Amino acid sequence: MEVSAQTSELEQIQDWKVEVNSVRDTLRSMQNRLELLSGKKSDEDSLAQIEHFQNQFIRQLEVSDEMFHDLKQCAKKISNNGQLSVLHDDRPVDDCATMEDRMQTFRKLYHELQEEFNAFSAFS
Repeated sequence: MEVSAQTSELEQIQDWKVEVNSVRDTLRSMQNRLELLSGKKSDEDSLAQIEHFQNQFIRQLEVSDEMFHDLKQCAKKISNNGQLSVLHDDRPVDDCATMEDRMQTFRKLYHELQEEFNAFSAFS
C-alpha cells in the first residue's frame, strides 16, 4: 500500500473514531434526559416508550463500542501493512472501504434514533 494512501486511511479512521466518541457522549446525554422524563411520565404508553428508548440507547452504545474497537483494529491492520499482530476470532477485521459502509449505516441508525427521541421528548 502506498504511504500516502495509508496515511489518508488512518486519518479517516481517526476521524471516524472521534465521531463514534461524540455519538457515545450524545447517547449518554439522551439517557440522562430520558431519566428526567421518566420521573414525569406515568401513563402506560409513555412508560412503554421510555422502555423502548432505554433499550435502544443500550444497544446503540454497544454498537458504538463495537465500531470503535473495529476501527482501532482496522487502523492496526493498515499500520502493519495488512498484517494483524493479534488475531481476533470474534469478528474479522474489515478494510477501510467496508468500515466506511459500516459508518454510513451507523450514522443512519443513530440519526433515526436521535430524531425519534427528540420528537418524543418535545412532547414531554
